[in-house]
Amino acid sequence: MAAKLRETMHKGFKVWTFEDDDDEFAEAKPKQERTIGGGKARVEQDGGTAAPPISARPFVWRNPASIPPRQWLFGKHYIRGYATGTIAPGGTGKTAMTIVEALSMATGRDLIGGDPNPVGLKVWLWNLEDPAEEIERRIAAAVQHHGIDPAKLDGRLFVNSGRDTPLVIAKKVRETITVLEPVIDRLVAEIRANGIDVLIVDPFVSSHSLPENDNAAMDAAVKAWARVAHQGNCSVELVHHSRKLGGEEASAESARGGSAFVDACRGVRVINRMSTEEAGKLGISEPRFFFSMMDDKPNMAPPPTNKRDWFQLVSVPLPNGDDVGSVDRWQKPNQLDDVTPEHLARVQALFTEGNYLVNEQSPDWGGRAAASAIGVDIGVGLSAKARTTEQNTARAKVRAVLAMWLKTPGGIKIEPRKNAKRELKDCYAASDDASQNP
Repeated sequence: MAAKLRETMHKGFKVWTFEDDDDEFAEAKPKQERTIGGGKARVEQDGGTAAPPISARPFVWRNPASIPPRQWLFGKHYIRGYATGTIAPGGTGKTAMTIVEALSMATGRDLIGGDPNPVGLKVWLWNLEDPAEEIERRIAAAVQHHGIDPAKLDGRLFVNSGRDTPLVIAKKVRETITVLEPVIDRLVAEIRANGIDVLIVDPFVSSHSLPENDNAAMDAAVKAWARVAHQGNCSVELVHHSRKLGGEEASAESARGGSAFVDACRGVRVINRMSTEEAGKLGISEPRFFFSMMDDKPNMAPPPTNKRDWFQLVSVPLPNGDDVGSVDRWQKPNQLDDVTPEHLARVQALFTEGNYLVNEQSPDWGGRAAASAIGVDIGVGLSAKARTTEQNTARAKVRAVLAMWLKTPGGIKIEPRKNAKRELKDCYAASDDASQNP
């Protein structure tokens, strides 16, 4: 049975006790309880009120080469001794993503980027929403999809379900924000005992019972987790939901509960599903299976460059008959990489010889000539639904190439031409200075 935390009174003071069927530990001694309320902090303990000592610490210079470097554990996000966060709308793949990251860190294998330590780390994954069997399915899917030897996870991956072991680190008691010190103490003790390097809490909202619209409450909750990271000498990753976006793209400021979560985290990543517009440019018919992730608040790394890493949700058939999602790294294609001046010259010749329309719905669309010159299959004569993903991607590539050549000196242009019925139609043509094309 899981341990339960119970609030009682002892000599007029609050006492927290743990109850466990295995008698793993008995009633906790009267402990300090940190509370934050009314804009001030107080420490309550048996025998009176005490305040921590305050003294100014003189700065002592030392050679910077002797200062220990930051201990990055996975990419420039997971870092020992700090709490970090990942923000995403629901259903984007954040849980599947963190599971694969956990497996990458535990095995030391590069599964989706992140430059994992090849020696491997000890990772504690605490999913506070799903039952243990569902977490097991998700891990099994990732292990199967990425070809991981399960034996490599022995003693390196630790998994808890919030259904069996609830985890609440802070709550509100009589309008007072209360950080549960016994929970922190036990967490830190367990982290130290098992040599945990990374603790992933998913989702953050289930690790407290505080009002999300209260900045002081959110600040206290995240800082409590930061204390766990510091005292446990590990990285704590908080997976957090974004607020309702109404079609907008998520950013660090989209975190549910205001800015306090972002401000208290040392670094924050943001996950976004591929937009319909972007999918159209790439010829992707199912954008819901693709998402990007970027650092939107890297306090300990260079400022964000808006560089996005892309990932794809994949369905993995398990031997038990279930289809379970996992995550793969996905390289966003650069549609113009393999387009050469020779391709442009061929298209210019075709546009000079015949009338190729700008209208994509026409059987005389200029994109057909461009596709032929480039050597890609755009599914000529097929409807959008009948075309394959590869054909739709090729069609999007052709659109991008035509748009590029329209802007290229010595490229192509649009001019009105008469068709067989002597009607003027917009057609592609070689630019007047096409001879300048190298």
